[in-house]
Amino acid sequence: MLNILCYGDMYWMIPEQVLMVPCFKIMKERKKKKEQQLYQKGFQDLLQSLLTSLQAGYSLNNSCRIALRELESLYEWEQNPMLGQMRRIVQGIDLHIALEQLFMDFAKRTNLEEARQFAVVIEIVQSTGGNVVEILKRTMQHLKYKMDTEEEIRVLLSGKLFEKNIMLSMPFFILVYLRLANPEYVACFYKSVAGHLIMSAMIGITVACFFWSDKIMDIQF
Repeated sequence: MLNILCYGDMYWMIPEQVLMVPCFKIMKERKKKKEQQLYQKGFQDLLQSLLTSLQAGYSLNNSCRIALRELESLYEWEQNPMLGQMRRIVQGIDLHIALEQLFMDFAKRTNLEEARQFAVVIEIVQSTGGNVVEILKRTMQHLKYKMDTEEEIRVLLSGKLFEKNIMLSMPFFILVYLRLANPEYVACFYKSVAGHLIMSAMIGITVACFFWSDKIMDIQF
C-alpha cells in the first residue's frame, strides 16, 4: 500500500522495504512491551487480591487459589496471558512445590522484576520466620505503589504518543489528499527517478523521526 502511494509502481518495493526495517523492529518490540504490560497489570491485580486475602486471615497458598478465581472473574472476557501463568502457580501449589520457586519461575518466564523481588521476599520470610503476613503486606504495598506510579507515567505519556503518531502520519495523509484532489500537482514525483528518490528521502526522514521519537519516549522503569 505504501509502495503504491509513494511510488505508483512495484519496482521500488525493495528500497521501501529496506527503509521500513527499523519500523518493523520497533513494532516487534512494542508487541513484547504490550505483553509485558499485561503481565505487570495482572501481577498488580494479583498482589491486590493476595493482600486482601492475607488481611482476611488466609494462608499465602490459599490466597493464591482465591486470587486465581478472582482473576478468572476479572479477565472473563479477555485473553490475558496472566491467567495461564497463575494457573501454573496454583497447579504447582497443589503439587507441593515451594511457593517462592513457583514465583521465581514465573518471573523468569515473564521477565517481570517485581515478581522476582516478591519471590525473594517469600523465600527470606519462610526461611527466617517472623510475622509473615505483616512482612508480605508491606512488601506487596511497596510493589503495588511502584507499579501504580509506573502506570500513571504511562497514562501521562499515552496522549503524547497519540500526538506523535498523528504527526508522523500527516505527510502520508497530505499525499493522499493531493493525489485525490489534484493528481497533476504531484505527477512529477511518479514519472522520474528524481521524484522517486525524493519520495524515498521522505520515507527515510519519517522513519528516522519515528525511531528517534520512540527512543525519546521509551522510559525504562
